[in-house]
Amino acid sequence: MLMNRQKCRKSDKRDGRGPCGTRLGAESDLKAVRAGIGAAIRTIHSDVLREEIPGGIAELLRQLDQQKGGSG
Repeated sequence: MLMNRQKCRKSDKRDGRGPCGTRLGAESDLKAVRAGIGAAIRTIHSDVLREEIPGGIAELLRQLDQQKGGSG
C-alpha cells in the first residue's frame, strides 16, 4: 500500500488554503454535512426509536442499572 508522505504545511490565509491544502472553512462545511447526515438517519429510523423494548432485554437493562448503582 502506498502512503502519501507529503508534509502538510500550516494554513496560509493569503492563498485561501488551510492545513494540508484544505479550503479555509472546509471544517465547518464538514460539520454541517455530518449534522445533515445525522438528522437524516434519525428521520429514517425514528420509528425504531419509538418501539417498545422487548421484556427480556428491558429486564437485563434493569439488572445492569442496579449493578452499576450498587458499585458506584
